[in-house]
Amino acid sequence: MKPIPKRTLIPILTDLLEYGEIGNNTIAYTQKKMAKYGDVFENSFTGIKSYFIHDPEVIKEILTTQGLKMKRTYFFRAFRKFLGEGLFTSDGDHHKLQRKLIKPAFYPERIREYADIMVNCADEEMKSWKEGETININQAMTRITLKVITKAMFGSGIENNTIDEVGKNLQSVFTMTNKILQNPFYVYCLVHDIKIPVVKKFYRYKEKLDEVVNGIIASYRKEADMTKKDLLTMLMDAKDEDTGMGMTDAQVRDEVMTFFLAGHETTKLALTWTLYLVAKHPEIENKFYEEVNAVIQNRLPQAADYHALHFTKNIFKESLRLYPPAWTFAREAKEDVVIKDYHFPKGSVLWTITYLLHHSEKYFHDAEKFIPSRWDEKEIENLPKYAYLPFGGGNRMCIGEGFAWMEGILVLATIAGKFRLQLPKDFSTDMQTLFTLTTKQDVIMTVLKNRAN
Repeated sequence: MKPIPKRTLIPILTDLLEYGEIGNNTIAYTQKKMAKYGDVFENSFTGIKSYFIHDPEVIKEILTTQGLKMKRTYFFRAFRKFLGEGLFTSDGDHHKLQRKLIKPAFYPERIREYADIMVNCADEEMKSWKEGETININQAMTRITLKVITKAMFGSGIENNTIDEVGKNLQSVFTMTNKILQNPFYVYCLVHDIKIPVVKKFYRYKEKLDEVVNGIIASYRKEADMTKKDLLTMLMDAKDEDTGMGMTDAQVRDEVMTFFLAGHETTKLALTWTLYLVAKHPEIENKFYEEVNAVIQNRLPQAADYHALHFTKNIFKESLRLYPPAWTFAREAKEDVVIKDYHFPKGSVLWTITYLLHHSEKYFHDAEKFIPSRWDEKEIENLPKYAYLPFGGGNRMCIGEGFAWMEGILVLATIAGKFRLQLPKDFSTDMQTLFTLTTKQDVIMTVLKNRAN
């Protein structure tokens, strides 16, 4: 077996000295340890055997061939209080069955049917924008992506006040979840239903959100109109080919919540970071607008434009490299595992900081720079598959990846077809590592007309 380098652990003392650092500045902490110990090293805390893995070949094994020997970590017991046993939080046979049932909803031909929703939601948001005014991009992208996933989930007939109610409660639950995850004591209390004030508040918000979503599910069951083509109808109509069994209302609820979180939070961040990066790089910005103007030509984008917006896709892809919303992931070994002659014992937690993979000079030249054209370079063909994974990999690859790509490119093109967005001079924002990789400061931009139109 290969020896795995490890940092010295003095029980309890090391925890006290370093736990705050790894919790509050995980990326910088891990980067420092990688420089000293390499791409595979042990970084255990008292009572928790932990390894940090940034070798693409080892990551590939964790997510694919050894995937059945892995499970979600302790933190996901907290997420289950919000998301239940949806795709994001479930393991084993349940996860496998749910993924099989849901997969048809995200076939390419189905995703194309959502293109008009994506474009119209962005266009509706921009109707309130006026030339010369400033807008909060974080909030604007939140409104767009929330409307997109809500209308895709429940159909275009859903009223705006219902969308607003879902959005308000969703943000409240997500904010409380983020707060809880930053504090190990809060996590323990939530997992074990110890009703301290922050946990009580979490449950109050969750109950409000559940009331709205469960009410919609109940009305769908009553209507029994399977001619609809929204995601909820597909979830309710899905049947196991072998048993003929469909999902219970509780299972449908869990997947609805999962789609809201995955289809809203990560996409709004990806769009916010992309607009920020484009505005920081004038040459790239000009090329972006030239492509959009040439392809769209004074109309709203359509699904057929997706493949023609090649440079726009490269921009989005590069933004996901620099600022992957899902910036880290972890697995717990259910049994002893050997990968590339490394031995990882049962119960150990294997961490990967996706952000650091994406910023590695081993795989990306000038890795700290925003270079969308790198995705057309010959050298990129040799990129290890698991060195770039903004949507995860293996049997836990984000099932909505195609939806996210379509939404990202079409929303960007819809915005650029009408407006340019300008950052204040010398504005920059740091990143904040919560559950997702957020901007530390809100991105405020000035609305300017796209003069080509």
